[in-house]
Amino acid sequence: MKLHRVFVAATLAAALAMPVTSFAKPQDRDDKKEMQEKHPEIREAIRQLEQTKDDLEHKAASDFHGHKTAAIKSINEAIHHLREALESDKH
Repeated sequence: MKLHRVFVAATLAAALAMPVTSFAKPQDRDDKKEMQEKHPEIREAIRQLEQTKDDLEHKAASDFHGHKTAAIKSINEAIHHLREALESDKH
């Protein structure tokens, strides 16, 4: 059980760390779009989490004794919270 918690925590940390390193210096977006977009970092994090989820669902070799399912659940929760954050800023 302890190993399960460690694996889930490490997977979630890795998934959440990927967007941080990739949006620190945007390279493929032009400056105008960034100025128009209120929270490009959050939208990019959502995009990368969705890609990671898709990779896990379609490319991962096995379920890893339920760990893949747990990681996907955590990713879904993270995406949900990020979308709620965007929505809350509209009001």
